[in-house]
Amino acid sequence: MMLRTFFAVSLAALLAACGSTAPTRYYRLPDSTVRLPAHGGTAVKVELAEALRGRGLMYQMDEHTVHFAQKNLWAEPLSDSAATALANKLNRLGGGHYLPQQHADGKQPVLKVYFDRFQGRFDGRAEIGGYAQYADGSRRNFRAFAVQQGDGHEAMVAALDAALDEAVRQIAP
Repeated sequence: MMLRTFFAVSLAALLAACGSTAPTRYYRLPDSTVRLPAHGGTAVKVELAEALRGRGLMYQMDEHTVHFAQKNLWAEPLSDSAATALANKLNRLGGGHYLPQQHADGKQPVLKVYFDRFQGRFDGRAEIGGYAQYADGSRRNFRAFAVQQGDGHEAMVAALDAALDEAVRQIAP
């Protein structure tokens, strides 16, 4: 009788666990609120590798495998929030005026930034990489890492923002 009760309770717990689903959570890069410069300047356009165009945050599980979160999503297209964050960070470095392309009038020169990496990693770091193409046609590769402080997607997004700071230092003309 005790064995039957144990199995019944175990089965009920298992079914209850299967029935509950985690809520969907949405994330933004911390520096993705638009702050337009006082003067027009260079438009920042972001292009993403195909794998980064989805809504889910990406996590590299090992050297060869990536995972796309199903319930942890970007609140807006990554290309838009990354362009805004890049423009804000470049403006803080000084030496120019940058605005996200979605707020440009089409008359500005364009700094195109292509990302092929924008992810958390199995080794506890966030990685951002790709290349920047300047208005004069020249290109510069960049690769930046930041150590993730803590567990979870919130910590991963904060590490991605820190890696983006390093990427901006590599991109800045």
